[in-house]
Amino acid sequence: MMRTSGAFVLGAIVGAAVVWLWGRELEAFVEAKTRGVRTKAAEGVRVVEETAGKVLDGGSHALRRAEELLEQTKEHVGEALRAGQDAIRPAPAAGEARPREGG
Repeated sequence: MMRTSGAFVLGAIVGAAVVWLWGRELEAFVEAKTRGVRTKAAEGVRVVEETAGKVLDGGSHALRRAEELLEQTKEHVGEALRAGQDAIRPAPAAGEARPREGG
């Protein structure tokens, strides 16, 4: 057990020394090796942003059109219901006034 913990501590000390001595060189090496991947990832994010913008713009147009359609449908339903009320309302009896709409 002591051997494992001792190896761990020694490894941590050696790792810290490597980072302290060659940290900048390691950082430059990793940056150089990953430049292409990071460039492609950034381009992919840009494409996703453009595509999402187009989709959302199209969605707002569709929502406006749906709202117009619902308003038109509401008007048609209201007209049909009023026509139905007029059709089923009995004619006023002699000397009786016809009831007013909405009341």
